[in-house]
Amino acid sequence: MEYNGTVYRPPMEAETFLIPVTEGCTHNSCRFCNMYEGVRFRTLPLADIEEFLSKAQKYNKRFMDHLERVYLVGADPFALSAGKLEPIINLIRTYCPNVRVITMYAAVRNITSKTDEYLKQLADLGVNDLYVGIETGSEEALAFLNKGNTAEEAKTQCLRLNAAGIRHRDMLMPGAAGKGKLLQEAEETAELENAIKPDMVILTTMAVFPGTKLEQDVKNGIFEAAPESEVLMAQKHFIELLDLPDTYLWAAHSLDSTKIAGLLRDEKETMLKRLQHSIDTMDDEAFRQTFRRDHL
Repeated sequence: MEYNGTVYRPPMEAETFLIPVTEGCTHNSCRFCNMYEGVRFRTLPLADIEEFLSKAQKYNKRFMDHLERVYLVGADPFALSAGKLEPIINLIRTYCPNVRVITMYAAVRNITSKTDEYLKQLADLGVNDLYVGIETGSEEALAFLNKGNTAEEAKTQCLRLNAAGIRHRDMLMPGAAGKGKLLQEAEETAELENAIKPDMVILTTMAVFPGTKLEQDVKNGIFEAAPESEVLMAQKHFIELLDLPDTYLWAAHSLDSTKIAGLLRDEKETMLKRLQHSIDTMDDEAFRQTFRRDHL
Protein backbone atom coordinates (compact mmCIF):
# COMPACT_ATOMS: atom_id res chain seq x y z
CA MET A 1 0.00 0.00 0.00
CA GLU A 2 1.28 3.44 -0.91
CA TYR A 3 0.12 6.35 1.25
CA ASN A 4 0.90 9.99 0.45
CA GLY A 5 1.27 12.71 3.05
CA THR A 6 1.53 12.69 6.84
CA VAL A 7 -0.65 10.36 8.87
CA TYR A 8 -2.66 12.37 11.42
CA ARG A 9 -4.80 11.05 14.26
CA PRO A 10 -6.23 12.56 17.46
CA PRO A 11 -3.88 12.31 20.46
CA MET A 12 -6.28 10.07 22.37
CA GLU A 13 -6.07 7.48 19.59
CA ALA A 14 -2.34 6.96 20.14
CA GLU A 15 -2.86 3.30 21.06
CA THR A 16 -5.55 2.62 18.45
CA PHE A 17 -4.91 0.47 15.38
CA LEU A 18 -4.74 2.84 12.38
CA ILE A 19 -6.19 1.76 9.04
CA PRO A 20 -5.41 3.94 5.98
CA VAL A 21 -8.62 4.60 4.05
CA THR A 22 -8.42 8.05 2.46
CA GLU A 23 -5.78 10.66 1.65
CA GLY A 24 -6.18 14.41 1.71
CA CYS A 25 -9.18 16.58 2.52
CA THR A 26 -12.24 17.21 0.35
CA HIS A 27 -12.40 20.84 1.56
CA ASN A 28 -8.73 21.71 2.12
CA SER A 29 -9.54 25.43 2.22
CA CYS A 30 -9.52 26.39 5.92
CA ARG A 31 -7.34 29.46 6.37
CA PHE A 32 -5.61 28.05 9.45
CA CYS A 33 -4.75 24.57 8.16
CA ASN A 34 -1.84 23.20 6.12
CA MET A 35 -2.13 19.55 7.15
CA TYR A 36 -3.07 18.30 3.70
CA GLU A 37 -1.38 20.87 1.50
CA GLY A 38 -0.41 19.34 -1.83
CA VAL A 39 -2.26 16.07 -1.15
CA ARG A 40 -5.24 15.45 -3.43
CA PHE A 41 -8.21 13.70 -1.90
CA ARG A 42 -8.62 10.09 -2.88
CA THR A 43 -10.04 6.86 -1.51
CA LEU A 44 -7.56 4.02 -1.31
CA PRO A 45 -8.60 1.02 -3.43
CA LEU A 46 -10.52 -1.61 -1.49
CA ALA A 47 -7.99 -4.19 -2.62
CA ASP A 48 -5.17 -2.17 -1.02
CA ILE A 49 -7.08 -1.87 2.24
CA GLU A 50 -7.71 -5.63 2.25
CA GLU A 51 -4.03 -6.30 1.54
CA PHE A 52 -3.10 -4.09 4.51
CA LEU A 53 -5.52 -5.94 6.81
CA SER A 54 -4.50 -9.33 5.49
CA LYS A 55 -0.82 -8.68 6.17
CA ALA A 56 -1.61 -7.39 9.66
CA GLN A 57 -3.56 -10.56 10.39
CA LYS A 58 -0.84 -12.76 8.89
CA TYR A 59 1.85 -11.31 11.16
CA ASN A 60 -0.27 -10.95 14.31
CA LYS A 61 -3.58 -12.79 14.09
CA ARG A 62 -4.10 -12.80 17.85
CA PHE A 63 -3.75 -9.02 17.95
CA MET A 64 -6.23 -8.57 15.10
CA ASP A 65 -8.71 -11.04 16.60
CA HIS A 66 -8.75 -9.14 19.89
CA LEU A 67 -8.98 -5.62 18.49
CA GLU A 68 -12.00 -3.74 19.80
CA ARG A 69 -11.25 -0.29 18.37
CA VAL A 70 -9.83 0.95 15.06
CA TYR A 71 -9.23 4.39 13.60
CA LEU A 72 -9.69 5.16 9.91
CA VAL A 73 -6.85 7.37 8.70
CA GLY A 74 -7.40 10.43 6.54
CA ALA A 75 -8.94 13.87 6.95
CA ASP A 76 -12.20 12.78 5.38
CA PRO A 77 -13.12 9.08 5.62
CA PHE A 78 -16.65 10.11 6.56
CA ALA A 79 -16.94 11.87 3.22
CA LEU A 80 -17.31 8.48 1.57
CA SER A 81 -20.71 7.47 0.28
CA ALA A 82 -22.54 4.39 1.48
CA GLY A 83 -21.32 2.49 -1.54
CA LYS A 84 -17.68 3.08 -0.56
CA LEU A 85 -17.72 3.31 3.26
CA GLU A 86 -19.85 0.28 4.04
CA PRO A 87 -17.70 -2.22 2.09
CA ILE A 88 -14.62 -0.92 3.95
CA ILE A 89 -16.37 -1.36 7.30
CA ASN A 90 -17.48 -4.88 6.38
CA LEU A 91 -13.92 -5.70 5.36
CA ILE A 92 -12.61 -4.44 8.69
CA ARG A 93 -15.14 -6.53 10.57
CA THR A 94 -14.01 -9.59 8.61
CA TYR A 95 -10.39 -9.18 9.65
CA CYS A 96 -11.15 -7.72 13.10
CA PRO A 97 -14.15 -9.81 14.21
CA ASN A 98 -14.35 -8.35 17.72
CA VAL A 99 -14.11 -4.68 16.78
CA ARG A 100 -16.68 -2.60 18.65
CA VAL A 101 -15.77 0.96 17.65
CA ILE A 102 -14.76 2.27 14.23
CA THR A 103 -13.79 5.91 14.60
CA MET A 104 -12.48 8.65 12.29
CA TYR A 105 -12.53 12.37 11.54
CA ALA A 106 -15.95 13.60 10.37
CA ALA A 107 -16.53 17.07 8.96
CA VAL A 108 -19.92 18.71 9.47
CA ARG A 109 -20.48 18.80 5.69
CA ASN A 110 -20.01 15.03 5.53
CA ILE A 111 -22.63 14.36 8.17
CA THR A 112 -25.02 16.54 6.17
CA SER A 113 -24.67 14.29 3.13
CA LYS A 114 -25.94 11.20 4.98
CA THR A 115 -29.56 10.34 5.68
CA ASP A 116 -30.86 9.64 9.17
CA GLU A 117 -31.40 6.02 8.19
CA TYR A 118 -27.84 5.62 6.97
CA LEU A 119 -26.42 7.20 10.12
CA LYS A 120 -28.33 4.64 12.18
CA GLN A 121 -27.04 1.89 9.92
CA LEU A 122 -23.48 3.07 10.47
CA ALA A 123 -24.08 3.11 14.22
CA ASP A 124 -25.22 -0.52 14.00
CA LEU A 125 -22.00 -1.34 12.15
CA GLY A 126 -19.92 0.11 15.00
CA VAL A 127 -19.17 3.62 13.74
CA ASN A 128 -18.85 5.78 16.86
CA ASP A 129 -16.79 8.45 18.65
CA LEU A 130 -16.53 10.59 15.51
CA TYR A 131 -14.05 13.47 15.76
CA VAL A 132 -15.88 16.56 14.52
CA GLY A 133 -13.96 19.77 13.81
CA ILE A 134 -16.36 22.24 15.38
CA GLU A 135 -13.50 24.76 16.02
CA THR A 136 -15.75 27.54 17.37
CA GLY A 137 -19.34 28.59 17.94
CA SER A 138 -18.67 32.02 16.42
CA GLU A 139 -20.38 32.42 13.06
CA GLU A 140 -18.08 35.35 12.26
CA ALA A 141 -14.94 33.32 12.95
CA LEU A 142 -16.17 30.28 11.02
CA ALA A 143 -16.91 32.42 7.97
CA PHE A 144 -13.56 34.21 8.11
CA LEU A 145 -11.62 30.99 8.55
CA ASN A 146 -13.51 29.43 5.62
CA LYS A 147 -14.46 26.38 7.64
CA GLY A 148 -17.16 25.39 5.17
CA ASN A 149 -20.08 25.32 7.58
CA THR A 150 -21.93 27.55 10.03
CA ALA A 151 -22.32 26.98 13.77
CA GLU A 152 -26.02 26.41 13.22
CA GLU A 153 -25.23 23.69 10.69
CA ALA A 154 -22.80 22.10 13.15
CA LYS A 155 -25.55 22.09 15.78
CA THR A 156 -28.07 20.47 13.43
CA GLN A 157 -25.68 17.74 12.27
CA CYS A 158 -24.35 16.85 15.71
CA LEU A 159 -27.90 16.53 17.01
CA ARG A 160 -28.53 14.13 14.12
CA LEU A 161 -25.54 12.06 15.27
CA ASN A 162 -26.99 12.00 18.77
CA ALA A 163 -30.34 10.80 17.44
CA ALA A 164 -28.62 8.05 15.45
CA GLY A 165 -26.74 6.84 18.53
CA ILE A 166 -23.30 7.99 17.35
CA ARG A 167 -21.14 9.74 19.95
CA HIS A 168 -19.10 12.73 18.78
CA ARG A 169 -15.90 14.21 20.13
CA ASP A 170 -15.81 17.92 19.37
CA MET A 171 -12.51 19.53 18.46
CA LEU A 172 -12.39 23.22 19.39
CA MET A 173 -9.78 25.87 18.66
CA PRO A 174 -9.48 28.48 21.45
CA GLY A 175 -8.37 31.79 19.97
CA ALA A 176 -10.14 31.32 16.64
CA ALA A 177 -11.97 34.66 16.76
CA GLY A 178 -8.83 36.75 17.21
CA LYS A 179 -7.74 39.46 19.62
CA GLY A 180 -10.47 41.24 21.56
CA LYS A 181 -13.21 38.78 20.59
CA LEU A 182 -12.47 35.69 22.63
CA LEU A 183 -14.83 36.16 25.59
CA GLN A 184 -17.81 36.53 23.29
CA GLU A 185 -16.58 33.56 21.28
CA ALA A 186 -16.30 31.51 24.47
CA GLU A 187 -19.95 32.24 25.25
CA GLU A 188 -21.10 31.33 21.75
CA THR A 189 -19.07 28.12 21.76
CA ALA A 190 -20.27 27.08 25.22
CA GLU A 191 -23.87 27.63 24.11
CA LEU A 192 -23.28 25.39 21.09
CA GLU A 193 -21.56 22.64 23.07
CA ASN A 194 -24.22 22.63 25.79
CA ALA A 195 -26.83 22.13 23.07
CA ILE A 196 -25.13 19.27 21.20
CA LYS A 197 -23.77 17.39 24.24
CA PRO A 198 -20.51 15.85 22.99
CA ASP A 199 -18.96 12.79 24.57
CA MET A 200 -15.65 14.67 24.68
CA VAL A 201 -14.49 18.26 24.20
CA ILE A 202 -10.97 18.61 22.82
CA LEU A 203 -9.29 22.02 23.03
CA THR A 204 -6.31 22.70 20.77
CA THR A 205 -5.21 26.33 20.92
CA MET A 206 -5.17 28.14 17.61
CA ALA A 207 -1.78 28.48 15.94
CA VAL A 208 -0.69 30.54 12.96
CA PHE A 209 1.22 27.92 11.00
CA PRO A 210 3.81 28.92 8.39
CA GLY A 211 2.54 28.84 4.84
CA THR A 212 -1.14 29.11 5.70
CA LYS A 213 -3.53 31.76 4.45
CA LEU A 214 -3.90 32.83 8.07
CA GLU A 215 -0.19 33.63 8.25
CA GLN A 216 -0.66 36.00 5.32
CA ASP A 217 -3.69 37.50 7.03
CA VAL A 218 -1.53 38.26 10.07
CA LYS A 219 1.22 39.79 7.93
CA ASN A 220 -1.36 41.90 6.06
CA GLY A 221 -2.97 43.12 9.28
CA ILE A 222 -6.27 41.38 8.52
CA PHE A 223 -6.10 39.07 11.55
CA GLU A 224 -4.45 39.60 14.94
CA ALA A 225 -3.92 36.64 17.20
CA ALA A 226 -4.96 37.16 20.81
CA PRO A 227 -2.31 37.31 23.55
CA GLU A 228 -2.07 34.18 25.67
CA SER A 229 -3.64 35.86 28.69
CA GLU A 230 -6.80 36.50 26.67
CA VAL A 231 -6.80 32.93 25.35
CA LEU A 232 -6.60 31.56 28.89
CA MET A 233 -9.28 33.89 30.26
CA ALA A 234 -11.60 32.90 27.43
CA GLN A 235 -10.86 29.22 27.95
CA LYS A 236 -11.68 29.56 31.65
CA HIS A 237 -14.89 31.44 30.84
CA PHE A 238 -15.85 28.73 28.34
CA ILE A 239 -15.39 25.95 30.88
CA GLU A 240 -17.30 27.90 33.53
CA LEU A 241 -20.27 28.07 31.17
CA LEU A 242 -20.27 24.37 30.27
CA ASP A 243 -23.15 22.37 31.67
CA LEU A 244 -21.92 18.95 30.58
CA PRO A 245 -21.18 16.88 33.69
CA ASP A 246 -20.83 13.63 31.74
CA THR A 247 -18.41 15.08 29.17
CA TYR A 248 -14.64 14.59 29.30
CA LEU A 249 -12.64 17.73 28.56
CA TRP A 250 -9.10 17.41 27.18
CA ALA A 251 -6.73 20.32 26.63
CA ALA A 252 -3.27 18.80 26.81
CA HIS A 253 -1.96 19.21 23.27
CA SER A 254 1.53 20.57 22.67
CA LEU A 255 -0.20 23.74 21.42
CA ASP A 256 -1.96 24.24 24.78
CA SER A 257 0.12 26.21 27.25
CA THR A 258 -1.83 25.02 30.30
CA LYS A 259 -2.48 21.30 30.27
CA ILE A 260 -5.81 20.25 31.76
CA ALA A 261 -8.00 17.17 31.40
CA GLY A 262 -10.78 15.42 33.22
CA LEU A 263 -14.45 14.56 33.50
CA LEU A 264 -16.27 17.85 34.00
CA ARG A 265 -18.35 16.45 36.85
CA ASP A 266 -15.24 15.60 38.86
CA GLU A 267 -12.48 17.90 37.64
CA LYS A 268 -14.12 21.15 36.54
CA GLU A 269 -13.12 23.18 39.59
CA THR A 270 -9.58 21.82 39.57
CA MET A 271 -9.17 22.76 35.91
CA LEU A 272 -10.56 26.25 36.52
CA LYS A 273 -8.12 26.80 39.38
CA ARG A 274 -5.21 25.69 37.22
CA LEU A 275 -6.25 28.08 34.46
CA GLN A 276 -6.66 30.92 36.96
CA HIS A 277 -3.15 30.32 38.27
CA SER A 278 -1.81 30.54 34.71
CA ILE A 279 -3.76 33.76 34.13
CA ASP A 280 -2.43 35.29 37.36
CA THR A 281 1.17 34.48 36.49
CA MET A 282 1.08 35.04 32.71
CA ASP A 283 3.62 37.39 31.18
CA ASP A 284 2.46 37.79 27.58
CA GLU A 285 5.72 39.16 26.26
CA ALA A 286 7.83 36.44 27.86
CA PHE A 287 5.36 33.83 26.61
CA ARG A 288 5.49 35.21 23.08
CA GLN A 289 9.27 34.95 23.03
CA THR A 290 9.55 31.45 24.48
CA PHE A 291 6.50 29.41 23.44
CA ARG A 292 6.30 28.29 19.83
CA ARG A 293 3.19 27.23 17.95
CA ASP A 294 4.65 26.71 14.50
CA HIS A 295 3.89 23.00 13.95
CA LEU A 296 1.68 20.21 15.23
